[in-house]
Amino acid sequence: MKTLIYYYLLIICLFSSNLILAQPELQLVNIGDFTTTNGEIIKDCKIGYRTIGKLNSDRSNVILWPSWFDGTSEDIVKPNNLPKWIDTTGFHIIVVDALTDGVSSSPSNYIDFPEVTIRDMVNSQYELLVNHLNIDHLYAVLGISLGGMQVFEWMIAYPDFMDKAIPIIGTPKQSSYDIFVWQTQADLITEAGPNEDDIDLAMRRVYDVCNMNCFSPSFFVRTVKPENMNQWKDNAYTQMMNSQDYLAGVNAMLTHDIYKSSSIDLENISNMVKADVLIIVSLHDHLVNPASSIALSRQLDCGLVELTGDCGHIAVWCEADKVREATSSFLK
Repeated sequence: MKTLIYYYLLIICLFSSNLILAQPELQLVNIGDFTTTNGEIIKDCKIGYRTIGKLNSDRSNVILWPSWFDGTSEDIVKPNNLPKWIDTTGFHIIVVDALTDGVSSSPSNYIDFPEVTIRDMVNSQYELLVNHLNIDHLYAVLGISLGGMQVFEWMIAYPDFMDKAIPIIGTPKQSSYDIFVWQTQADLITEAGPNEDDIDLAMRRVYDVCNMNCFSPSFFVRTVKPENMNQWKDNAYTQMMNSQDYLAGVNAMLTHDIYKSSSIDLENISNMVKADVLIIVSLHDHLVNPASSIALSRQLDCGLVELTGDCGHIAVWCEADKVREATSSFLK
């Protein structure tokens, strides 16, 4: 996700050095030996997080914000990011690094890292909150893209743990097209083998596939001149994620399906979801198809905000004012 919004952020965000230094510091907590849903152990599992805002006396103002794909808590807390999407006034926001993002335990920093699921990401965050930060309830869980998928999983993994949930451009279940896109990327990395040059070439093709689907065709035509396309791609390649972290995150998304993890179908899921829910989708999202989110919003009879521009998956940046208005109203 970090590279997918690179150019857009350059246009709208010019950070001074003093603002960058003022960013919340990374905290890295060892939550102990963590057992995955597949029964494997991540010994001395580490979870990274950053906080924004003051925790009130009764700990009732906490918002959890899981990281998006190909991004970290550092990307989320950069100046002009969080305030774009919500009014942070009065909240204590915990921005957490999801497993596989390269900060928390991931293939790049842990030998023989096991396959993990989005439920594992959520479970590890629950361990962090309850056993290490002494947080036993959340006012809200909010996340974008992979972060939105984690929000959907939070809703059914710990339904009484939060008052409100705001999944943004995520999905409760991968569509056939989502699987097609993510599996193509996973295959490119897997089939590259161990040779570093082959892996680098594979990752360039992976980012090509991801970027082709992250933005809509009309967005590319409108914003990138044909003669600049190669330079645009070259710049994207400079931001590439570690290949094994990327693959682990993709594999987690490929298996994501809250109806399977909860053993409850769409028609009965409202019996499990306890939180007030606001779902935000991008109608022209080619990377995370909005159909499953829209179907769930109808079943839950909850709030639904549709972003209608041509920015595709990065609509939350292009239509940030609309997102902020909706989330701030819903939260307050």
